[in-house]
Amino acid sequence: MTENTPQSTSTAEWVKQLYEPQTRRSARQKLIAARAVGPLLECLESHNSSVVWAGVVSLGELGVIEATEPLIELLERGKLAMDVADALARITGQDLGTDPRAWRKVLGAPSPPPGLDVARCVAQTADYLGVKPTGSNGTYVFQLSLADGRKQKVAVFFDRHDAQERELVVLYSECGPANSKYYETVLRKNISMPFGAFAIRDVDGSPNFVIVETMAAGAVTPGILATKIEQIAARADQVEKQLTQEDRR
Repeated sequence: MTENTPQSTSTAEWVKQLYEPQTRRSARQKLIAARAVGPLLECLESHNSSVVWAGVVSLGELGVIEATEPLIELLERGKLAMDVADALARITGQDLGTDPRAWRKVLGAPSPPPGLDVARCVAQTADYLGVKPTGSNGTYVFQLSLADGRKQKVAVFFDRHDAQERELVVLYSECGPANSKYYETVLRKNISMPFGAFAIRDVDGSPNFVIVETMAAGAVTPGILATKIEQIAARADQVEKQLTQEDRR
C-alpha cells in the first residue's frame, strides 16, 4: 500500500480546491510553488474546463517539457486552443499557433484567432479567477485578493480601437500618485517588465502611476486575460506598497 506523505496529501487537497472558484487561484499558486507536475498533468484530463485551464496555464508557467504531448492532444480535441498554444510557446520557446499539426511537425503558422465574445469572456475569466467583476458595456473591474490581506483592482476595457480601427483590449491598474521624484525610478522598470508597462494616467484630476497592458482583441481568451489580470494586480500592488505603504487601489 502506498503511504500518503504530507506533500501528497496537500497537493491532493489543492487539486480539489481547483474545482471551487473561491479557492482556485490560491490552490493553483500553491501547486506551482510545490512544482506539483504530476497532479497538474492529471488536471488536463478533468471534465471541468476551469480545472483543465488551471493545469494548462500552470504547466506553461513551470515550463514542463513532459506536458507538451498532452497539451498537443488538447489542441487536437479543440480544448482551450489559445491557452494551450500559449503554454506550449512558453515551454518550447516556439510560437506555432493553435494548429496541432504544426506542433507535431514543429513547423507552420498560427491559426487566425476567433472573434471575441465579450460577455462570455468576462464570465469565464471571472470563473477562472473566482471573483465577481463590476461594470458593464465593455468596461469591467476585477478586484483580486492578494497576500497579507491586500487587494488590488484591475480595470479591463473591451471597447478600445487603434488608429486602423482594430479592436483592442486594454487593462490597467493604479499604483499610486505620480510624484515627479519617482518618474525615472518607475519608468526604468519598464525595461525589465515581462508584461505591460508603467505609465502616468490622470485619476480624479491627479496624475497616477499605472500599469497598462494592451492586447489585440482577437488574441484574447479568458485564460490569457485571467493570467494578465493576476500578473498586473500583483505587480501594481507591489509598487503601491512601495510608494505609499497603503492599500487603497
